Amino acid sequence: MGAVLKGNRRVWLITGIAGFILALSIGVYLYQGGKDRNKYSHLPPVVQEMISRNDAVVASTIAIYNASAKLDSLGMVQSRVTDIKTTIDQIEKMRGLIAENQQAIDNLVSYIGSHADLIQTKGLDWAFYISEFYTDRIVTRHSRSRTQYFDAFETFLKFTYDNFDAIMEEKSIRHRANYDAYYLRYRGVADRYNQINRERIQFQDRFSEAHPAIKPFLPGSHHLEPFKFWDRFSF
Repeated sequence: MGAVLKGNRRVWLITGIAGFILALSIGVYLYQGGKDRNKYSHLPPVVQEMISRNDAVVASTIAIYNASAKLDSLGMVQSRVTDIKTTIDQIEKMRGLIAENQQAIDNLVSYIGSHADLIQTKGLDWAFYISEFYTDRIVTRHSRSRTQYFDAFETFLKFTYDNFDAIMEEKSIRHRANYDAYYLRYRGVADRYNQINRERIQFQDRFSEAHPAIKPFLPGSHHLEPFKFWDRFSF
């Protein structure tokens, strides 16, 4: 009997300790979560809103980087018509992410502009630098080039998808010639985009060095490598 009671006490003790640890873990989690949610609460509301809008820009930019990496991996697979369709679908997703990112940038720049007097009064020059960065000629040129790249890539893939069987026929000279023309146009646009992409990265590095206060507000991940080209079929 004593052994049973002793065993029960041990079970209750272990259960109690486990419950205490669980409660403590939940408390720490909630406390830390509250700290993260309120880490900007000491700042003026205008600054809080700017940071919130900037966070949206950073998050959507990183989403584009991640989706671009997936597109790169898909671009090296072209043996089946279903692979081409998957890549076309990924380009469509990229367009949605890019539109979301541009909207976030526009929202941030617009908000900074509409509160310029307060920003200047408070000496928050870093906000003006953020706006200057996203409206710089190199950055906007990069955005236009990216759109042209996806347009050319999608056009090339759709032609390939719609005429897959004919292209693979050795006697289909017309489809082969059209395929080559679409491909060469795509390669030319991709080459230009990769060059502009490198220029944008270099510009961001220079701009961050000139204005170190904005470094925490710019995305920390970059698409450093050029896009992998969709290779032509081996006929």
